[in-house]
Amino acid sequence: MEVGDCLENLRLPGDLEVSRRVGGYLESRRLFGESELPEESEATWRVDSANHTARIIRKGANHMFDVIIKGGQVIDGTGAPRVQKDIGIKGDSISAIGDLSGAEAATTIDAAGQVVSPGFIDMHNHFDQTILLYPHGQSAIAQGITTAVTGQCGFSPAPLNAHYTTCFCEYNWWDRVQPRKYDMEVVADLTKVKQAAKEFAGLDISWSSFGEWVEAVRRARPGLNIIPLVGHSTVRTAVMGEDYRRHATPDEIAAMKRYVEQAMDEGAAGISNGMDYAPNSYCSVQESYEVIGAAAKKNGIFSSHWRRTGLRRGFGNPGLIDGIKEAIDIAKVTGARLEIAHLSPGYLISPSPTAKLSALAAEETLAVLDNALADGVDLAFDVIPNHQTGGVLHVRHVAAYLDPWLREAGSPDALAKRLEAPDYRKEIWDYLMSGKWYMLNPIINRSWAKSIVIGDTTVKEFEGRSIADLAKGSGEDPLYTLMDVVRRDPNARLAPPKEGSDEVKRIFYGHKLAMVGIDTFIADTTMEVTVPPYYLPNPNTYGGMARFIRLYANGLLGLEEGIHRLTGLPASRLDLQDRGVLAVGKKADIVVFKPDEVTEKGTVEEPREYPSGFSWVFVNGVAAMTDGRLTLSGSGEVLTRR
Repeated sequence: MEVGDCLENLRLPGDLEVSRRVGGYLESRRLFGESELPEESEATWRVDSANHTARIIRKGANHMFDVIIKGGQVIDGTGAPRVQKDIGIKGDSISAIGDLSGAEAATTIDAAGQVVSPGFIDMHNHFDQTILLYPHGQSAIAQGITTAVTGQCGFSPAPLNAHYTTCFCEYNWWDRVQPRKYDMEVVADLTKVKQAAKEFAGLDISWSSFGEWVEAVRRARPGLNIIPLVGHSTVRTAVMGEDYRRHATPDEIAAMKRYVEQAMDEGAAGISNGMDYAPNSYCSVQESYEVIGAAAKKNGIFSSHWRRTGLRRGFGNPGLIDGIKEAIDIAKVTGARLEIAHLSPGYLISPSPTAKLSALAAEETLAVLDNALADGVDLAFDVIPNHQTGGVLHVRHVAAYLDPWLREAGSPDALAKRLEAPDYRKEIWDYLMSGKWYMLNPIINRSWAKSIVIGDTTVKEFEGRSIADLAKGSGEDPLYTLMDVVRRDPNARLAPPKEGSDEVKRIFYGHKLAMVGIDTFIADTTMEVTVPPYYLPNPNTYGGMARFIRLYANGLLGLEEGIHRLTGLPASRLDLQDRGVLAVGKKADIVVFKPDEVTEKGTVEEPREYPSGFSWVFVNGVAAMTDGRLTLSGSGEVLTRR
């Protein structure tokens, strides 16, 4: 689509319906966002063919700026003190910063009493598939995220060959392709996956190469910028298919390298691995060196979900800190710029860590990173902001902890009936003690029974008590106690964790190289998993950045430094030359917010609510949020490697 094209009835962002072309512009009297334009202010839209967006311009006016953000406290992303200034936007970029009191604009925003900052950069998420299901990026835009680094933990949507590797967002239909009892099989036949994705999610997996997926995202007109990584697990699947439970041969490694090189040439910003997860967990050290090295040679960043819970895959003691050292070793050998994903303490404290011991473990973990930095390794890390819960999805039913048997039974009520049989309970106990279901594996997590606290329940004696507490009172094994709770109240809910800042995260965020990754996907406020165990999106999906600002930026770090961790620092790590700071000539990715009002509105029991405190969000100069309302602008880009 070119500016001069004659177009009829073109549907544009904000439900503006174009009726006719006037010169190089498109004229309309219809809708802009949710507000009808007054008849006397007929508007024109300039079509941007590169971004497939349109910008509102008053008919007959020749304004200096498209938008002026006036009177805000500008925090520019560098860590410098805030300054009251105006910002002028022209097209997709910042064209002026200073006193613009005499200037005219099509739109003027009064930002008095608010902070104006660069758009937030999410360093770790799983938006890869859901950006095609929710292309407007609702849950990301609502919390100020304008750029997201996808393709994490070793999983990316491409390249594809004869098989498909899960990207962690296929929960409503994956079991229809790969039925499982205990551990989720992450690799499936591509033809079956395409059928299920189309039937149950309306997702058309039409791509094979990484570049074809990039183009699919561009056609979807994303609401935010996407920086894609290629996943080591996905590349391994493309070469080895279902035969991945072994070391790769030299020829197979060479084929993986070719896939990585092609993905880098087609726009990948780097590579990720997921050493906790199959197929990546089966790779040899040499494979890691060569495959990660292929991306490093093209100046790609290396994001590592380090090996920390290896017992899920039967690898013996995970060693925790050894997993971090493994990632550092790969970076040292390959020369890759290392991003350590969702950092947590690298030392196992057993049987139950105290707050003091956990803090010490965090400090010692940072000491390992600092030693690597001193040794010349180029590294940084990200931390999940919500200490209450982690992961892409959130468990809300107590029965979900018996996930394999819940899926097999089909519903909590059906599982409760089965649990009436002593032999069935003994079978479950035997499997759990053998370590086949990692979530309740007492070898991995000896304190699991303390962490499961009963909330809403029909059995009064359970309410507010942990499984450990109930077991102690009855003299029963905690696993049997858990089964008894589900048997007596199959729909018992988990109690929300106690509010408060996590000292471990305070220690991590206190490090100069700490950034933020919400580690979840894009959704709207209706998203839910409709098959057992009926997960909800993780609370970080909607309010992770708000939580970081409330708990850590506003207090621990100071807002200027906190914003730097969300903007300027990740932009520098990602080598983004045109965004991440507020400066003339930079892309107009901008957030306007009220720092004292920023907070998560969603809860652990019901996370699906957008946060408060965010007023305006601009993505490439186009308003994706106006006065706290999402506009569904579709103005994002796929930011490919230079």
